[in-house]
Amino acid sequence: MSTATVQSARVVFTYEDLRQLPEDRQRYEVIDGDLLVTPAPTTSHQRASARLVYRLTDRLDEPGIATVLYAPVDVIFSGQDIVQPDIVAVRAENRRFITERGIECAPDLVVEILSPSTSARDRGVKAKLYASYGVREYWLVDLASKRVEVRVLGVGGFESHATQGPGGTLASTIFPFEMPIDDVFA
Repeated sequence: MSTATVQSARVVFTYEDLRQLPEDRQRYEVIDGDLLVTPAPTTSHQRASARLVYRLTDRLDEPGIATVLYAPVDVIFSGQDIVQPDIVAVRAENRRFITERGIECAPDLVVEILSPSTSARDRGVKAKLYASYGVREYWLVDLASKRVEVRVLGVGGFESHATQGPGGTLASTIFPFEMPIDDVFA
């Protein structure tokens, strides 16, 4: 007696599919055609994000160095790679790639604020995705340890440039930006 093997076809999600999902408190992203769903962020996540956005806007956006945007905003790398980083900065010369749909280029800076539900993804698949599309600098903000790791794009992907904790200073390698770590987590 032979047994038939039935394989289900993989559903590949696209930007158009993403636009059809409900507008609720979930964060929907598509990486390599796979739909990823993340719950709404915590209040400590939002507070750290707000502090970073405020400082980045003051130092980069207002002087016209870069446009700073924050979630939810789509970064559309391709029809099957659409993500919503917590914070992004796009150099002034690339502003033309910021459209009503979202950011249609690799941001120069991506910031992800880690949570228990996103940490592995942010450190793994999303880091690889960002590197493959040419994001120049990637910050991982760890609420639990009150540390920020700055990664810079190298030949084979991201390389750890610096990790700063309490008493340290967060500094960008690509923008004129510094901020006391303690102010991120205050």
